[in-house]
Parts: sequence; C-alpha cells; structure tokens
Amino acid sequence: MTSGKKNILMIDDDRDFVLSTKTFLEGRGYKVETAHNGTEGWEKIKSGKADLIVLDIMMDTDNEGFNLAYKMKEDEKTKKIPIIIVSGFSQHLKEKMDQFEFVMGRDWPAAAQMEKPVDLKDLASTIGRILG
Repeated sequence: MTSGKKNILMIDDDRDFVLSTKTFLEGRGYKVETAHNGTEGWEKIKSGKADLIVLDIMMDTDNEGFNLAYKMKEDEKTKKIPIIIVSGFSQHLKEKMDQFEFVMGRDWPAAAQMEKPVDLKDLASTIGRILG
C-alpha cells in the first residue's frame, strides 16, 4: 500500500458483477483484488493485504459466504477486517429459512449488508464510511 490506496477484496462468483464493480471502485481510487469462491477468497485474505472485504453469501453453496465470514471473525489475524455483505440473500433466506438456522444466536459478521442488485454509488459510499 505504498500509494496510500485502500485495498478491497471482492469475493463473489458473479464474474460480471465483480468486473463492473472492480472497474467502478478502481475509478474511485481503491485497489481491488478479486476471488470467485470462499476457498480462493480465504487464501487472499490470509495474505494480509485487504482493508475491507465485499462478500457474497451464496457461491458454491448457499452459505459459503457466511462460513467464510465466521471463519474470518474467529481468526486473530483477520477478525478486524470489515466485511460488507452484498448478496441476493434476503430473498433467498425467505425461501430457505431452515437452511440458515445456524446464523441465529451468533453475532452478525458484517459491518454492512446490501441487497443485490446493488447501486455502485451506494456501495462506494458505504465503503468510504467504513474505511473513514
């Protein structure tokens, strides 16, 4: 981070969304890395370069993003990295509530949650607010 740019890691299996969001955020001065599933995302998170994570919930499995978020919050090296969940999860949750019971009784792992399709200006504003 010698340039002073904040590093954002986007973890989402929607490659079109990732590309358009990456381009948009880079145009606003952020350095953006990408991953397309939880495993790839975890490897990049462990590199220690992310200042913030933009995370989808439903990737290879319906709760892959939640699993990754809770894994981050349980790890001393990654637990303070803020997470913005950007997902079509709310509607899916209504449809498959029984599959997400594990979330109840646990602290919400994200600093913010935004519903897809997300307005990129709103996302940039949320990122700016969280990163200061």
